[in-house]
Formats: sequence, C-alpha cells, structure tokens
Amino acid sequence: MKHLSKLLVVVLLVVGINNIQAQDENNPWQVQFGVNAIDVYPTSDVSSFGNEFFNANDHWNILPSISYVGVSKSIGDGFSVGARGSLNKISKLGDVSVDDLSHYAIDGTIKYDIIKRQTVLDPFIEIGGGYTWIDEIGAGTANGGVGLNIWFSENLGLTLQSSYKHAFEDYLAP
Repeated sequence: MKHLSKLLVVVLLVVGINNIQAQDENNPWQVQFGVNAIDVYPTSDVSSFGNEFFNANDHWNILPSISYVGVSKSIGDGFSVGARGSLNKISKLGDVSVDDLSHYAIDGTIKYDIIKRQTVLDPFIEIGGGYTWIDEIGAGTANGGVGLNIWFSENLGLTLQSSYKHAFEDYLAP
C-alpha cells in the first residue's frame, strides 16, 4: 500500500435503492437513501481503469446497511442542485486486503436530467465537489458521474449511479 492517497481517487458505484420522488415544478425536492459500493481498483494503474468495473466480489467495498443519504432541489430546465453524504468501510484496496478503513464523504452536486419529462427511465449526468475522509486523512474532491433513475411510481424509484472522485491531495507521495 504505497500510496494511500490513491485510495482517495476512488470510483464510487452508488447503487441506491431509493425512496425518491420525481422532480418537476410541482415537486422540486428529491430525497434519497440507499447503499453505496466503493471500487478502488486500480488505484495507481491508469491503463487498467475500468478493467474490472463489475468485479464486485474481489473489488467492491459495501457496507450492508443504509450508507447513503441525499437531498436535491430542481432549479428548472432539467437541472437540480443537491447535497449528499455517505459512509463505508474499505477492506479491499484493489487486489490487496487492508484493515478496515473508515470512509466518509460529503458532496455538493449539480445534476442534469437528459430527458426533461416524466419517463420510467430517467438518465442523468452530474458534476460536483466535496470532501472525503479515509480514517483521519481527508481531501477535497472533484466529482463526475452518470446515472439512471428507474421509476416504479411517481414517488418510488431505483437509482443506479457511477461516480468518479478525484482527490486533490497526495499525502504519502515520496
């Protein structure tokens, strides 16, 4: 584990089973809660980025409880602004097992709904920034992501989202 700061350059796969309400002019607020998974493979080899994205057994760190909460408000024209928080335990750093490291993150987001009308499948993109802590080490992050809301009713949906977090600090670099 040469560079713990590489851990801060995490790819978050947020798979949220959410109690959410579709956002529009009449219902501008959206509240989410769910679970998240953190995949830090690869942590230092850029050429392998995304190579084993769906290798959940070997690379994903998942806390088996509600570990993600968020709130956002529609500001019109398909845009919304929001805030979210998440927690997790890191026990897999790529192919290496590590002691359970605490992971906490708070983020601000700007989300754009690609399809600006009520549909069952509601894709979106987002950008934002935040602050992430691994144990006591923290750093600011720039975030980008894509996702899909799947609506079961006007007030209940499932969100599948993948986000990339880039940390601005490299604490253990030589």
